[in-house]
Amino acid sequence: MQVQRTDRSGVESFLEELIIRRELSMNFVYFNREYDSIECLPRWARTTLDEHKSDPREYRYTLEEFELAETHDPYWNAAQIEMVKTGKMHGYMRMYWGKKILEWSRTPEMAYRTALHLNNKYELDGRDPNGYAGVAWCFGKHDRAWGERPVFGKVRYMSARGLERKFDIDSYVRKTRQ
Repeated sequence: MQVQRTDRSGVESFLEELIIRRELSMNFVYFNREYDSIECLPRWARTTLDEHKSDPREYRYTLEEFELAETHDPYWNAAQIEMVKTGKMHGYMRMYWGKKILEWSRTPEMAYRTALHLNNKYELDGRDPNGYAGVAWCFGKHDRAWGERPVFGKVRYMSARGLERKFDIDSYVRKTRQ
């Protein structure tokens, strides 16, 4: 009898998320008293966001507009709708979602409060270490400095084109409208 080998990449990814990321988020909340504010970010992230605080933003949205998924971006709106309807959203979309809140808010502090509010209100992991760590990651926590750009400074940027390369984003948008 011959035993078939299976692709283990999904298993390894699952275990990495279950063990490594969970432990990272638990330690982040346990050892960082500022875990629920922008002050939790590493110095480099706070500095670069502060340096770009007054950069012009092409779009600005209020908390209510974000909450109701009333932005110009159908991809972002789909992620918000998925979160409100189901209590979760696709992981890659969740990163994009948080990055765009930063890009479209008056200040990084306002963006951080907005992302945390929406995450805590609608995500199943709201008010959970994973939720706090996920929001903080969008603003530079557990990451490194990247190339400087407007609004983000050296915090990692994400674009709609990146979504289009990663997966069938149009199908994702259609699915959230059902």
